[in-house]
Amino acid sequence: MLTIALVRHRLRVIEAMLALVIARLMLRTLPFTTAMKLAGTGVAAGNDDVLPRRSRDPVAAGVGVAVKRAATHMPWRFTCLARSLAGRLMLMRRGVPSAIVFGVAKDRDEISAHAWLVAVDGLVCGGREAPNFQPIAAFQESSSREV
Repeated sequence: MLTIALVRHRLRVIEAMLALVIARLMLRTLPFTTAMKLAGTGVAAGNDDVLPRRSRDPVAAGVGVAVKRAATHMPWRFTCLARSLAGRLMLMRRGVPSAIVFGVAKDRDEISAHAWLVAVDGLVCGGREAPNFQPIAAFQESSSREV
């Protein structure tokens, strides 16, 4: 017999699958600036420290787990940006303030980039790699309080 918590989790994973597909379509069909405007207002984040822990907020943590599980059960690979955008869409729907953070890292002659999602008090998506990158910009709702 399925418990209510398990049913809610499965429904969140299904929602995350849909959000991942929407995020992927947005990133593939819309100009980048348009897709990011839908994600929120961009602000410089040059000196921000990367949060060292996952969010303790149960809603944000549940969204993070759902996005991770959904991405592993889909037939496509999703970039860190698509995962962060999907999580952001889910958190916006729940009224939870969040921000997509962009970071860069220089490894010898190569520059690499990463995106991760931050909400309330910690990381939601992309947190494992985030400490290796220096934040340069964040996109959040213009009406939300700082994350």
